[in-house]
Amino acid sequence: MCDCMKLVGSKLHEALMQKVPEGSEVSTSIFDKTGFDNQVMSFTTGNVYVMLKYRLAYKAKKKDGELAKNFTRLETVVKMSYCPFCGEKQEDK
Repeated sequence: MCDCMKLVGSKLHEALMQKVPEGSEVSTSIFDKTGFDNQVMSFTTGNVYVMLKYRLAYKAKKKDGELAKNFTRLETVVKMSYCPFCGEKQEDK
């Protein structure tokens, strides 16, 4: 399995750090949205995979036949089979 997520992430982090004011505290927590969005770690392999999110919004029909005022939102994710950076197949081993 390739290391593109780590390598590209390191390069992006380095480039963005140049814009951070001196003396700032930079979070290293994924919970603070530091790093890539839409990734998942496999507990069976320990590998990190890219996920592609798909969203759908719709207004449901009410009992009286009118459409609801607000949108209902659905979303799901699909794990990428190939690395988005180098194209290497991402296998679960």
